[in-house]
Amino acid sequence: MGYGALVHAAVLFLMCAASVFSSQPTDNSTRRHVTSAFNEGCDMSFCRNTDGANNSVNIFHITARGENDTIHFVWSSYGTLAGIIARTTHNATLGIDWQKVKDKKDGAINFIPESALLYSSGVIFNRLLDFEDTNDTAKLSDLQNVTVTSFDSFAWDDFNRTINRHGHSGIFNTSSYSKNGSSGVISLMVQGFADIGRSETLPRLLHNSNTSYFELVLEDLPTAYKESRFAIELILINGTDFMMTRSIADQHTPAVFYVDNIKFTKLNSSRERGYVSWKPVAYTDSDRHLANARLVHQYGLESSLNLTSLPSYSIAHAFYGDINRWNLSGINISFGSDGDGFYVASNYTVWGGLIGYGEPPVDSLSLLIIIVISAGLGLPALLILCGGSVMCVKRLKSKKGEDQLLIIDPSVN
Repeated sequence: MGYGALVHAAVLFLMCAASVFSSQPTDNSTRRHVTSAFNEGCDMSFCRNTDGANNSVNIFHITARGENDTIHFVWSSYGTLAGIIARTTHNATLGIDWQKVKDKKDGAINFIPESALLYSSGVIFNRLLDFEDTNDTAKLSDLQNVTVTSFDSFAWDDFNRTINRHGHSGIFNTSSYSKNGSSGVISLMVQGFADIGRSETLPRLLHNSNTSYFELVLEDLPTAYKESRFAIELILINGTDFMMTRSIADQHTPAVFYVDNIKFTKLNSSRERGYVSWKPVAYTDSDRHLANARLVHQYGLESSLNLTSLPSYSIAHAFYGDINRWNLSGINISFGSDGDGFYVASNYTVWGGLIGYGEPPVDSLSLLIIIVISAGLGLPALLILCGGSVMCVKRLKSKKGEDQLLIIDPSVN
C-alpha cells in the first residue's frame, strides 16, 4: 500500500469513528404530552380584566405528562414576575383559590392531593439594576452607582393576548415602564416542550421535556446614567444545596462554548433536583447573530442572609407561603461587553435560559468537532505510525537482500 493510500484510509477511519461516537446530545428525559392553561378555573371578573391598577392577573400553567410523572410549570406576573416548577404523580391537579390570589394571600395555590407533590422549586425575577459603568468594564461592582427597581413595581398587560396554544408559549409584557418622561418595555417569553430539541434562533439552547424556556427582553428602557448597563437579580427557592456548575456546549452558538447551571438539590436526595441554565450570551438586536452578541456575567450565589430585599408577593408566595421560611439563594446577572457603547447604543437586550427538573440537558461533541479534533491529533500520530511501519518494511527488505549476497557460493565467478 502506498503512502497516499494510507492517508486516504486514515481519513476514512477517523470519519467512521466520529460518526459512531458523536452526534446526539446526552439526555435522559422522555417524551411528554404537553398542555397549557391560562387563569384556569377562574370565573371572577378580576381574572378577565385587571386588578384595578392596570395590572392583569396572569397565571399560565404548562403541564407535561410523562410515563411515570407529570412536570408542572406555573408562570405569573401577578405581584412579581416568577415561575414555579413541580413534579407530581399523575393524579395531581392544580388548585387555585382565586379570592386568595386577588387578596395576595399566602397558600392560594397548591396541588391536590398534597401527597401527589414529589418535588418543587422556583425562581423570582426580583430586581432590575441600572448601573453606571464609568470604567467600561461591563461588570457590576460595589463601587458603581446603581439605580434599583423592583419587579413588583411593574404593571403587566393581558398575557392571554400573546398565547400560542400550539407552541405552549406566551409573553408577559409590561404595560408601563417609564422614567424621566421616557417609556420602554420589559417582556418575558415562556414556553414548554414535549421532547428534546433546540430553538432555531440564537443562542439555540438545548431543551428537553423536563424544561421550560424563558427569554427576557429589555427594549427602549430609559436609563439613569449616560454609561448605563442593566443587570437583574434572581431569587431561587427551595433548594438545600444551590450549586454553580459549567458544562461544555457545542458549535450551535458561535463563540460560546459552555453553559452556566444553578442546581437546586433536595435534602438527602441526589435524584430530586431542579436547575436554572443559560448560555453566557445576550444579543442587542432581535435579528441575532455574532456581531450583536454580548457577554453575560454572573456574580456567584448569595445566601438568604445576604438578600437585602424580597418581593412582597408573587406566585411563589401563593404556593410556598412566607418564602423567608424556605431556603433561598440569590444571583446577579449583568449584560454587556466592554467597548460596546453601553445599553444606549442599541436600546435592546435579549437573554434566555431554562428552568427544569432533573439534570440540565448536556450537549455531546458534534460530528464536526470530533472530526476536527481527530484530524488535528489522531491523524498525525496515525501517519507517523504508518510511515514508521513503511520504513521498517523497507529496511527489512534491504537487509534481506544483503544477507542473500553473503550466502552466494564463492566458487561462482
